[in-house]
Amino acid sequence: MKRVICVVLLAAAAFVMVMTQEARAEKTAKEYIADLTAGGDEKTVIEAAQWLGNKKDKDAVPGLVSLMSDKRVNVRIESAVALGLIGEEGGADALNNALLNDESAEVRYAAILATMRIGSKKSIDAYRQAKEKESDPFIQDILAKMEEKAKAVK
Repeated sequence: MKRVICVVLLAAAAFVMVMTQEARAEKTAKEYIADLTAGGDEKTVIEAAQWLGNKKDKDAVPGLVSLMSDKRVNVRIESAVALGLIGEEGGADALNNALLNDESAEVRYAAILATMRIGSKKSIDAYRQAKEKESDPFIQDILAKMEEKAKAVK
């Protein structure tokens, strides 16, 4: 009987230790925001952008906006997606700039989807400008559909 009690107590202690370790391993929003600006490796920055976007953390907007000019394409894509998920007007200018000027079609596509989600009136002029100069057929298609929908509403 004593052995059974000892085994149960050891198992319970091991469980508590594992749970405590996991609780300590979880990052806070501030730590993820710090990961955006720390100039870290791509995986860490992307993970932070995804987490902050999914949590809709408005405090992350300035860091995500600054990442829209990062040299890494995947970082810019994930930053655009996160800004769209957060939905704050403060990200619209950086997204509009990416829509009009980013060399990556994937980033431009992510930017247009994010601006649509935000719904800022600041983006209307960017859509018009993008329609005139865009070469990617997927982005051209979404811009044309947006224009058709806008005409139908009037």
